[in-house]
Amino acid sequence: MALKCPECGTTAHTRTSAYESASVKRIWYQCTNLDCSCTFTALESVEKIIMKPQKPAESESKTETLSAARQPQTLGRYGSASKLSNRQQSPT
Repeated sequence: MALKCPECGTTAHTRTSAYESASVKRIWYQCTNLDCSCTFTALESVEKIIMKPQKPAESESKTETLSAARQPQTLGRYGSASKLSNRQQSPT
């Protein structure tokens, strides 16, 4: 995004920006005219939400089904999977 310089009217480019809140951003601009090189800030904000996206009802049920079906697994030498079979145990 670019703005016109308030001093000379030449296009100014964004140097950096930072959010001041969830819906307000401060932007630092610098004029591209080397004779001017004016640096200034501007605020960009959300004025009005025209339409909010609708969340599909199916996506919630699918995530619940996937998380319920997935069980934690123990692999390799950790937990109960690491118990030695009768053949591997040392004789006492």
